[in-house]
Amino acid sequence: MSLSRFFLSSLLSIGTAVHPAHADDGDANEPLHLEPLVVSASPYAREPGELAQPVSVLDGNRLARQQATSLGELLANEPGVSSTWFGPGASRPIVRGLGGDRLKVIENSVGTLDASITSPDHAVALDPLLIERVEVVRGPAALLYGGNAVGGVVNVITHRIHETLPDHPLAGRFEVRTQSVNDEQSAGIVLDGAAGSFAWHLDGFRRKTHDLQIPSYAESARLRATGEEHEHDDEEHEEAAEAYGTVPNTALTADGGAFGLSYIGEAGHVGLAWSGYNTFYGVPAGAHSHAAHEHEHDEEEHADETAHADKVSIDLVQRRIDVQGAFARDSGLLRGARFKFGSADYRHQELEGAAVGTVFRNRGHDARVELLHQPLAGFTGAFGWQGGRSNFAAIGDEAFVPPSRTTNQALFLFEELAHGTLTWQFGGRAETQRITLRDGSGRSHRDHLLSASGGVVWNAAEMWTLGLALARSERAPNAQEHFADGPHPGTGAYEIGDPNLGIETSTAIDLTLRKRAGLITGALTLFTNQFDGFVFEQPTGLLAVDQEDHFDFVDADHTAAEEGLAVYRFTQSNARFQGVEAELVVHLHNGGPDRLDLYLAADTVRGKETSTGRPLPRITPNRTKVGLEWTSHAFTLGGEVQFVAAQNRLAAQELPTDGYTLVSAHAGYRLVTGRTAWDFFLRGTNLGNTEARVHTSFLKDIIPLPGRSVHAGVRMSF
Repeated sequence: MSLSRFFLSSLLSIGTAVHPAHADDGDANEPLHLEPLVVSASPYAREPGELAQPVSVLDGNRLARQQATSLGELLANEPGVSSTWFGPGASRPIVRGLGGDRLKVIENSVGTLDASITSPDHAVALDPLLIERVEVVRGPAALLYGGNAVGGVVNVITHRIHETLPDHPLAGRFEVRTQSVNDEQSAGIVLDGAAGSFAWHLDGFRRKTHDLQIPSYAESARLRATGEEHEHDDEEHEEAAEAYGTVPNTALTADGGAFGLSYIGEAGHVGLAWSGYNTFYGVPAGAHSHAAHEHEHDEEEHADETAHADKVSIDLVQRRIDVQGAFARDSGLLRGARFKFGSADYRHQELEGAAVGTVFRNRGHDARVELLHQPLAGFTGAFGWQGGRSNFAAIGDEAFVPPSRTTNQALFLFEELAHGTLTWQFGGRAETQRITLRDGSGRSHRDHLLSASGGVVWNAAEMWTLGLALARSERAPNAQEHFADGPHPGTGAYEIGDPNLGIETSTAIDLTLRKRAGLITGALTLFTNQFDGFVFEQPTGLLAVDQEDHFDFVDADHTAAEEGLAVYRFTQSNARFQGVEAELVVHLHNGGPDRLDLYLAADTVRGKETSTGRPLPRITPNRTKVGLEWTSHAFTLGGEVQFVAAQNRLAAQELPTDGYTLVSAHAGYRLVTGRTAWDFFLRGTNLGNTEARVHTSFLKDIIPLPGRSVHAGVRMSF
């Protein structure tokens, strides 16, 4: 047994939880209108009302209540956020219709260094069970995080490297959970402690589920009606078509752990953390053969092709080291500095039965340095450097991208100026990206990028703020968009890149009105994002037919083409995204320990090619949510109804998706004895057992959302 496996197995034998906290953390009676500090949108921690951009924070009781097996599903109900939903094992967030390489997912402000952007069946290399909070910056965040944050940034905070000494020599949290819809059993533990000037952190978790239960058939009625015209002549297709009540091959197991050590002195801190993450999950039966329906299915024809007769599973392993530090000073130009560095070795194997089909590897690092300066002529801010490197390779039958090395270097500046009731925020970023193929061809591509943003926050009254943000961002196409050439079962397409793709430029405007206190609190945001040279996959009208040692390309309506993958080529056009996001809390009653709150939320987004007016594919439909929550002393009780509209604004060859309504309810109780708190929680989701299909998913006609489920758990904090 390797040292890392021994460490994980020893740690997991201790017990279970999320993150250490004092007994009063997550108090059910904490006022909902208090705003948390945000660290993802500015070099300085700010409240959301002090930022020009809209930001969502998920932490405390809401984070514990909304726990999920993937990051995408954890955030899928936040304003402006949906998910790629490729089953329980893999789901990545989508913000305002933008995902993949246009949405930056980071851990403690450092890249996740995995392969999740290359395909929707690739999981993000972290588990939600151990995280402390999530910050979602909606809209361009390229200024601080690079051109591939043009759609926004999701920052997962784990608190493994301490910045201050804990208040107690030992604190921690222990948690166990279960869920009926997939027979989930999960547990985790987090311990924090201090000895002199040193602080340490230890965490570990394990999660195990069985196949997912669903309300009816796995395949949609529309797909089943079409499929009845054809004979199911392969095992995987037949299993997917006949699956009812349960989706085969959707079980997962995951475990992981971390150790961190920090030195904390009067001038600052420095720390190191080692972490490991392992997961083994099944790809839903039929996914690799049926994902192509997004590209090649119409109402009269149905392709029965399959990528493999055996079940497909993914075995993912990542080992990671993080180093972070900060110091402060009172003299000279600088008032402080921060640095963050993360290095990871990532590998996942795609198994066809017991045989290894394709291996994906990513060895890389991400580093950033921020220098905070003293006030200059009223300006406060920071300037810094960010650099990263990724050695990516796919080896095997589905190696649709050649091995490549991507390097990035950037300089950035962020400044604030407060004048009366106005706070001005602006900055810029200069970045270079170089992609070099490691296939012996010597091919490479270099791009130079410039991004700038400006904004203003107007404190219109004691409780009101109005924020306006304008950003111009540039994104360089990645290795997949430039050099892909092969079958990609995750998207059901044969992808062909274009080495001559140019820089993608976006101009975005956000207008956000916030109310921070009073009877009604919340925010209303209007946004628009215009893209010049938007990179997307365009159908060629061809099918790629596998001839064992090569692919033949034939017309899609060729009578001899009984099976094949639709051929898509990466190209560029102009596009526009625009929409509205609203989130309100009406504090119906707030008298001492008793509180009654009404929640209202809604979001809508439209995405289309401006040259043709055609909708872009997989755009989130309109969504509305209404909830009510009552708290009294240690008790919490609430319910929620979410209405998701049908999506009939469709791209070429895209199928419509029916609307649905989801009902959920939750209850909680807190018992405090001295420094120890026990939190008991119960949550029911999809109580109507409704068939709900996610339009943003490649598998929307293959696998619906889970059926009726009851989540239960207990958390002990000390």
